[in-house]
Amino acid sequence: MNAAEQADLNALLELSGALLATQSAPEVEETLTTFSVRLLKTRYALFLRYRREQNALRVTTQAGEHAAELGVVLPRGRGLSWRAALSAEPVLHVHRDTLPPEAVLLPGSPRQSALFAPLRTAAGRLLGVLTVGRIAPDFTLREETLLATFANAGTVTLERIYQAARAAATREGVLLALGLALEARDYETQGHTGRTVALAERLGCALGLEEESLDALRQGAYLHDVGKLSVPDDVLLKPGPLDPAEWTLMQEHVLTGEALVRHVPTVPPDALAVIRSHHERWDGRGYPDGLQGEAVPLLARIFAVVDVFDALTHARPYHAARSVPEALALIRAEAGQQFDPAVVRAFLKLFPAQPSGGVGAGRER
Repeated sequence: MNAAEQADLNALLELSGALLATQSAPEVEETLTTFSVRLLKTRYALFLRYRREQNALRVTTQAGEHAAELGVVLPRGRGLSWRAALSAEPVLHVHRDTLPPEAVLLPGSPRQSALFAPLRTAAGRLLGVLTVGRIAPDFTLREETLLATFANAGTVTLERIYQAARAAATREGVLLALGLALEARDYETQGHTGRTVALAERLGCALGLEEESLDALRQGAYLHDVGKLSVPDDVLLKPGPLDPAEWTLMQEHVLTGEALVRHVPTVPPDALAVIRSHHERWDGRGYPDGLQGEAVPLLARIFAVVDVFDALTHARPYHAARSVPEALALIRAEAGQQFDPAVVRAFLKLFPAQPSGGVGAGRER
């Protein structure tokens, strides 16, 4: 292996390592443009993302020297990026002295040689175009090949990210459907699943949860009441107080829910903890295990506040809806008793200042 081949291999290894660490499309685009400038010693690099809804290419990332390319939109067929995208060739090479009429030159851009490498999946779907340019010297065949390899590596990484996003969206849809299955039994609780998922995520972000914990919190929120599918309608929808036997039956829904969801291999343990423990109390008087203080799993402590707040502010068969200020006052009054005081403080900051007061948030079935 000669020195040039070794340099190319080192460049690919370095780019591949950087792409492995990316978690989003913008990170991939930034990595491709930054490394293209540095490893190919180009004047600039641009990434034009394909926008299917507009059938256009849009400059979403830039590195090196540039004019005002960021945000430029090229409708289908306009510019050399589209010529490359519609060609079967892996790279379009344009010399600075032979720029064709369709070249798009923005004010302030000097004439320069450029390479355009489309990113296409194995199925032929266009993801974008990676383009680089420099005034001199002109690009070599070796550099064309290297940029094409960069584009292929970017395509594989973007496909991984898009597939993960599609899988997550499908999973969220399934989880939402399970939550809505319960709501279908009781018109009064319609919207509860969506509201609590959204509010739990806001509270989790306010408390500084990492993405993995936020994801588990969302999953637990979607599925927190799935065990109520086994509770008879005459108990679940009873307008008045439950008798001791009925209350015991109602309390079993958290254990039933946990047992059901435990069979879903993709649901993490922290989400199961939300399902089992969101009716535990800070003072130890909750169910099903009578856990106290920080022995109650954190995500369950977070969701408990959200769940009760939503139950208070929306009508149920067994109580009328309270106003937001009234509900917040009740939540505030239960800090250190029903709820984790630190979680309550973070929750109250999500809302404008409200008058204090109120006693007893009560229990949410």
